[in-house]
Amino acid sequence: MIAPHAVQQVKEAARVEEVVGEFVALKRKGPRYLGLCPFHNEKTPSFNVTPNLGIYKCFGCGEAGDSITFLTKHEHLSYVEAIKWLAKRYNIELPEEEQTPEQQLEQSERESIAVVQQWALNWSVEHLWTTDEGKRIALSYFHERGFSDATIKTFQLGYVPEQGNAFATAAIAKGFNADILEKAGWIKRREDGTPWDFFAGRVTFPIQGLSGQPIGFGARTLKSDKKLPKYFNSPESILYNKSRSLYGIFHAKRSIVEQELCYLVEGYTDVISLHQAGITNVVASSGTSLTEEQVRLIKRYAPTVCILYDGDAAGMKASLRGIDLVLKEGLNVKVVTFPEGEDPDSYAKGHSSSEVTEYLNSTAKDFLVFKAELLMAESGNDPVKKAAAIHEIVESVALVPDLVLRSLYLQQCSRLLEVNEQALISEMNKVLRKQFRKKLGGDDIPEERLADRIASPQPTVEDLGTTPQERDLLRMLLMYGHERVMVKFEDEEGNTEEEESSVAELMFELLAMDDILFDEPIFREIYMDYRHTANLGIPVDAAHYVGHEQETWRNTTIDLLSEKHVLSANWKERHKIHVKRESETLKDALEEAVDILKERRVDRMIRERQANLNATDELNMIALMQEIIALTDTKKKLAKKTGRVVVG
Repeated sequence: MIAPHAVQQVKEAARVEEVVGEFVALKRKGPRYLGLCPFHNEKTPSFNVTPNLGIYKCFGCGEAGDSITFLTKHEHLSYVEAIKWLAKRYNIELPEEEQTPEQQLEQSERESIAVVQQWALNWSVEHLWTTDEGKRIALSYFHERGFSDATIKTFQLGYVPEQGNAFATAAIAKGFNADILEKAGWIKRREDGTPWDFFAGRVTFPIQGLSGQPIGFGARTLKSDKKLPKYFNSPESILYNKSRSLYGIFHAKRSIVEQELCYLVEGYTDVISLHQAGITNVVASSGTSLTEEQVRLIKRYAPTVCILYDGDAAGMKASLRGIDLVLKEGLNVKVVTFPEGEDPDSYAKGHSSSEVTEYLNSTAKDFLVFKAELLMAESGNDPVKKAAAIHEIVESVALVPDLVLRSLYLQQCSRLLEVNEQALISEMNKVLRKQFRKKLGGDDIPEERLADRIASPQPTVEDLGTTPQERDLLRMLLMYGHERVMVKFEDEEGNTEEEESSVAELMFELLAMDDILFDEPIFREIYMDYRHTANLGIPVDAAHYVGHEQETWRNTTIDLLSEKHVLSANWKERHKIHVKRESETLKDALEEAVDILKERRVDRMIRERQANLNATDELNMIALMQEIIALTDTKKKLAKKTGRVVVG
């Protein structure tokens, strides 16, 4: 675990313009840098980097953050990996906190297994290419499968000799501990303790982590004995978790990001053959059923998954569970099926790269079309089976998190299945209620109804909220809260004096005079936290919230601090015209902002009372009228201060 003080040191050293500049061509524009956004395609630069605040923001797609956020999103690093990247970039040592004996043992075992896996990979690759047995049996097998030498080397395919303990003998002679070799999955031991090779006589497929480190292996027998399992996988270890790993992810991740699409297949050879055919954004579930963790890993890189399955009925049925898992995580799902008797591996080998690409693009179906066609074909003309199929389709649609998208899918479903849309809506609501019961563990469930149809635009009603004013005040607090201003006050004898105050202290006092808190929940949370921290005497500034652990606070802060337009220096330097900036008139700007907020609040109170006039008795009506008159007078006084015109 990295010590907190070291993390803070890294954060302070990192310069956002330098970090982003490693990946994006930036051009200085006044106090900021401008470039083409790396997160979406654009021709006109809208990606802004603000060094003095340590943030970036794209005004095109909305992506925003600091140096660490940029690395996690652009390079798909974890938080710890991003910290380590920055530490290396700025030559900062990262001392780790003292670990417990259990943590030390776990770390030692992890490192030991990692060393074994890397050595075993090199050993198996060497035996494939340099030994007579490896070249005669294993290399010829890969060539028969249509793999080129370049592809074999790219995926670091290897071979373990038929001799029962060749690997074990070599590894133990190298000094590796037998217990670690067994935990890594390379050896087993007989009752007398003698080791034997788990992968003996098999070709090996290294399973790599996101950084390219081998974490486990798949191994295929080359014998035709049907009693032998065709594939073995490494057992799970502290380094390798099958449900969280995807074969080929290291080679595919950049391509997946660029194309915003991930092809998902079943086997190792499917990945390798497609990769050789030019389809590089492809991964496999490592011979296991697709898991939620694997889907979430894909979600880090792409918004869309296209599932490629064998053309047989069993393969297509198997895809349905995978579809539901992907839908549940909010990803778009497409499905490609191959002609009967074909799979991604065989199809890629039997066709040119352009033909494979064309086939994938032209035959990809939306999950709803695929599932509807498959289930309805099975149900035939049986009304009971057809009803069951429709229910199963609706259950899949119910997994889609986006309410509007659900509505669109139900409309499409109604057309495909020739079923009344209202009937599907009713069925959907039953499924949703069932989901809520299961989630809450009881019968008291919140009511959620899917809209009968997407509502047509309604006439806009004047917004009486104060969000724009609250937004402006919170922006001033974050940007200038630490700045000092001179504030006039009267002493007990009526003399006017001045004393120094911070912008934050002055804001707290002005709002507290009328017991004002922000209506917008996220604004109120940040304001209250800032006020509480400042009152404790702890220095606080925008950087605290830019790098805050709560994502909503972090994103809100960056959004508030990011200005789309900056006043040009040419007004003063070239045209000799001085335009006062907000930072030069902080006290006046703050007082005006508070007065506008108060005016807006008073205006809302007046309208609320006017709305109640027709719904009250005569006595209360008189009281309401008196309140309206008093509030209107207050509003006029505030308007006089702010220079706004009051009508009515």
